[in-house]
Amino acid sequence: MPGANFWSVLFFLTLMLLGISSTYPMLDVIATGIMDRFGHKVSKPWISTGLVTSAFLISLMYCTRFGYYLLDGVDRWINKLALVFVVWAEMSLSTTVYRYTDILGQTGKPAYFLWNAGYFGGQILGVAVGHGVSAPAGAGAGFGCFVVFTGVALLIAKTPDAEAPGLFNRNAFFKRFWFLAFYSGNQLRRDLNVIVAAGKNWNIPALWGPLLRYISSPILFIVYSFAYPEFETLKDDPVYIFGFILAHICLVAMVVSVIAPRFFDVFVPVDRRDDGVREYAPNVTEGLLDAEAIERSESGSGDEKRSSSDNAKADKPL
Repeated sequence: MPGANFWSVLFFLTLMLLGISSTYPMLDVIATGIMDRFGHKVSKPWISTGLVTSAFLISLMYCTRFGYYLLDGVDRWINKLALVFVVWAEMSLSTTVYRYTDILGQTGKPAYFLWNAGYFGGQILGVAVGHGVSAPAGAGAGFGCFVVFTGVALLIAKTPDAEAPGLFNRNAFFKRFWFLAFYSGNQLRRDLNVIVAAGKNWNIPALWGPLLRYISSPILFIVYSFAYPEFETLKDDPVYIFGFILAHICLVAMVVSVIAPRFFDVFVPVDRRDDGVREYAPNVTEGLLDAEAIERSESGSGDEKRSSSDNAKADKPL
């Protein structure tokens, strides 16, 4: 190949820059979190220097003779377990717990928890039976669990008094189904569109939420489950055991952050710890809620509850 040495240098330079460019956003995310909490005491150059130095010292073990072997042992399970799990959790939980108080108020707690028990339980049961028995049996068990819990949840749910879009607003069971199955994802889409769709930007389509929750999320959970049979073939290798344990430590940290988020308050400025607290306001977009909060603050009305006339002004769900 003409200029082989030149292309070799260019190729490895590209690999080096690729690694550096992906490191910037990962370190910057950590630096931003530290800056939010301790930025008034330590400047960002010092924080960035400390992070880069720490990352450099940790990565030295990958420069030893068995470094590539160790890197493969860690990278394999971080990618196949921790990375896939966190993406699955983001897609599942963002369309499940986002503004969940609206769903609780409209359908009641028992229906909400039963629905999600069927949703998550169906995925877990389907994958377990699929690996233990057969793929068709797993699909039947997973869908069966989801359908049974869905039916019970719809029967015991309260009839929502807020509007649902189009066909879902014509029947009490359809309204219950809408709020249990689609409300969180649709409301997240609408709230994001306040920012994303500004100017001439395209709106996030209505199919976005259902695709995340009912297509992408179950597929990712199936992909995640493939890591465990693979580990069975490598469980006698100490390096792979180390990487497998490390990945599960990451999983535990993620689960703890969801179940007990206040453990991480030390990293959040005191004045921002209530940023995620939102009042009960079905079908009202985030931008309107913020505007109302500012208006109440300026008028000195404090934390008054939304009146029935305010709720009546809520915009349509779609």
